[in-house]
Amino acid sequence: MNISFIGSGHVAWHLSQALENAGHSVQEVFSRDPAKAKDLVSYLYNAKVQEHLDFSESKSTVFFFCVPDIAYPSVLKELILPKYATLLLVSGTVLLAEASIWYDPARESTNQIAIFFPVQHLQSGRKINLGHMPICLEVMVEETEQVLVQLARDITDAMYLVNGEERKKIYLSMLLAGIFTQQLWAEASRLLHSIELDTSLLQGLIQNYVQSYFKNLPVSNQIEANALQDGRLMFEQQGFLSSVELQEVYRNMVQQILKTT
Repeated sequence: MNISFIGSGHVAWHLSQALENAGHSVQEVFSRDPAKAKDLVSYLYNAKVQEHLDFSESKSTVFFFCVPDIAYPSVLKELILPKYATLLLVSGTVLLAEASIWYDPARESTNQIAIFFPVQHLQSGRKINLGHMPICLEVMVEETEQVLVQLARDITDAMYLVNGEERKKIYLSMLLAGIFTQQLWAEASRLLHSIELDTSLLQGLIQNYVQSYFKNLPVSNQIEANALQDGRLMFEQQGFLSSVELQEVYRNMVQQILKTT
């Protein structure tokens, strides 16, 4: 299958190479920064840098839209695709119906639009095995489902058909388990480094919680909950944190823990 990419960031870097390794052919890569498009093309077989958003003469039948969510209205308005090509939006939050209006306000297009959403934090230049990476698919018409399922199965063995509300909840769960937790890890690291200790001190504790989470084993927080009922301890611990925002997070988390323990 001939494929093109609009966007040349982290997600495009991984998906384009994975699809070519599965036997597909990337034809073009467009980016607002031509240097980034040129860099991505260097990892592909026969792809060329596309200098504009008019793809009407392209041989591709599938176009991956890998741009920041905030840029959707402006970029979709400029995009021109070949007749009957499929546009796949790579996003966890953009509404499919809204994106369709941005792309085709008069509703005259022959192009189908769908969602192709990898549940993973992808970084260019960092190899990740995509063979078990979950991919969520959302379609507006059943005719496009077969194309999406084929592409997803060529990359991974974990594929899910979802609706818009389900996709939003999946994205929020990614934030909670990923970047939100990473912020807490960063603060934990800062505290340890302030007393000249390494983050390896917490390795066993973190591994225990992670293993328990994926094995669906309960971890009792009763001891910590009992300690956190001491107002003096809470006041002291908040003083160690690096910002008032984290102090507020701390207070809210303590309240949640005490409520659910």
